Amino acid sequence: MDERTCAPRALLDGDPRTITHRPRWRHWRRRIGVAGATVLLATSSFGVSAPEGSSDALDDPAAARTSAPLTLRDALAAALRDSPRLPASAFELRAREAETLQAGLLPNPSLTTEVEDFGGGGSRGGFNASQTTVSIGQLIELGGKRAARVRVAEADADLARWDYESLRIDVLSAVAEAFLFTLAAQEKLSLSEDLQRIAEQSVDTVARTVQSGAVSPVEEGRAKVLLSQVQIERETRARSLDEARVALAASWGDTWPTFGTVAGAFSAVREPEPLEALWLAVDRNPDLARWTTELELRSAVLALAEARAIPDVTVSAGGRYYQDEQSGGVVALFSVPLPVFDRNQGAIGAAESRLARAKAEQRVTEVTVRSAVARAYEVLLSAYRQAVKLRDDTIPQAEAVYRGARDAYAQGLFRYIEVLDAQRTLFQLRASYVDALLAYHTQIIDIARLTGRDPEDAGAISRTTP
Repeated sequence: MDERTCAPRALLDGDPRTITHRPRWRHWRRRIGVAGATVLLATSSFGVSAPEGSSDALDDPAAARTSAPLTLRDALAAALRDSPRLPASAFELRAREAETLQAGLLPNPSLTTEVEDFGGGGSRGGFNASQTTVSIGQLIELGGKRAARVRVAEADADLARWDYESLRIDVLSAVAEAFLFTLAAQEKLSLSEDLQRIAEQSVDTVARTVQSGAVSPVEEGRAKVLLSQVQIERETRARSLDEARVALAASWGDTWPTFGTVAGAFSAVREPEPLEALWLAVDRNPDLARWTTELELRSAVLALAEARAIPDVTVSAGGRYYQDEQSGGVVALFSVPLPVFDRNQGAIGAAESRLARAKAEQRVTEVTVRSAVARAYEVLLSAYRQAVKLRDDTIPQAEAVYRGARDAYAQGLFRYIEVLDAQRTLFQLRASYVDALLAYHTQIIDIARLTGRDPEDAGAISRTTP
């Protein structure tokens, strides 16, 4: 275990809050049509500033504008500080450490008092001839039972540490995913606002063209209809951003977002590292690494079962008082069970079977994790290539086509429908670019979880540029 697994003890001093829920994400892929005319191309840099008014249903807009943007590091720190799931797991770890202490304690001695030969007849009436014995007995465990119990308890406590580490990375991954979805929702809303501005300018331009008699009034009606569609889309995406912000706050235990915008280098992508490097990192996955400790636990349980097959010895010593003689003597007792029928053979067989089962399950887990890494890597590679292709080739070509159609329309060479088609294609490609970036960063987070790394350490939207 690395030093991060020491966190549970510190977390026990914290104050648990509300329960964390893993957020869900919904993709938006609605086709958008807008009116276009002699207006300048509104370029989208895919930055991180949230459009004005995107969260006024949740927070005070003035407060949101004055607050600093929330970064991924801020969100992860809030999760480690406030998530109620981590302190709960830390308490379980402390309980198992206490069980380790209990396993190493010696059996308590026993005090025995025995009175004989009283209440009879004749000279033995009452307590006249009674014998009173007081002795102290101690169970002596043989075969290394106490040491075996301690090894079992220590391995069980180590498993709790691995469980905590697994939960910690799960919590951080869920927060990073919610942060990513919120950032993507901001980008989608920013894109919708670009579309709305262009559509509004197009309505004005087409209206002037209709007044000059150059085009049919139907063109103005079409531009207004498309503007209405864009406005509806913008409102939908604004509400989606609000939902994503609520989900992000809930991921660390808050019931309502107290932040305004989120900031991260959403458009920053880099070529994925080789798959061979990920294979080497898979062993750090706590779900896989814990199986080494699980095998140690099963071996310790088997050793304890074998030790329990060895009989223990009980030794007692004390004094006896003879009432009729007014004298005393010493009494010693030595007892040991005979392992004739019960040699703990059933428990030994069960421990052996569970050890074999643990070895098989370790193999299953390793195959599952490695195959999940391979699948996530293929999706990551595909998303990276798609994002780079859109950014460097497809979108620049679509921008050039749109500019050409716009200029041709201004000169009366193109119909309005041709400008509209070029514009629609351009913004659909931009939306696809956001989806490709979302897929890329999502797989970065998934691979970080599968290789036992924190999302920020793995490079998931960690370089922030407000």
